[in-house]
Amino acid sequence: MLHRLLNAPRAYPAFYAPHYDRLVAFYDGRDHWLRSIEGVPAGAVHLFALHWLHLEVHNGGFWQYFFNSTGVMAPEARDGFSIIGMPAVAAIVTRAMDRVAPTYPFDRDLRQQRVGPPEARLDFLDLDAEFYDLADTDTFFRKLPKFVPHADSYARALGRP
Repeated sequence: MLHRLLNAPRAYPAFYAPHYDRLVAFYDGRDHWLRSIEGVPAGAVHLFALHWLHLEVHNGGFWQYFFNSTGVMAPEARDGFSIIGMPAVAAIVTRAMDRVAPTYPFDRDLRQQRVGPPEARLDFLDLDAEFYDLADTDTFFRKLPKFVPHADSYARALGRP
C-alpha cells in the first residue's frame, strides 16, 4: 500500500520480470552475469540494468553504484538509457564510468579501489546532480522518475518478452 502511495505505476519491469532470476546473477561478477543472461532478450537486459543504475544512483550516487556489485552492468545501463531515447543520460553514465578508470574495471575489488571507501570516496557529485536533473524526480508522493515514461514506451514497443 505504502509503495503504491509513494510510487507511480511503471510498466517496464514486467518486460524483464520473467528473466529476473537470470538477470540478478550480477553478484557473482561480470563473467558469471554475462553467462547467466545468454538468451535473455537484449531489451530485458537494458531495462533491468538501467533500473538498477537508477536505484543505486538515487540512493547513494554514482559512488554507490560503482562500489556495489551492480556496477558490472554499467555498459548495459548506459546503452539502455541511449536505446530508450535518453542519450544525454547515457553520456553522463559514460562520463561517470570514465571517471572510475579510462578502461572500466568490471572486477568489483578493482572498482572499489578506484572509487574508494565511504570516508574517502571518489567525487561524483557533479554527475549525480546532472543525472538527477535529467532522469530522476523531486516528487515525494507518486514518484515517477523522468526516465520511466521512456522505459515504459520502449517496453511497450518491444511487446511481451
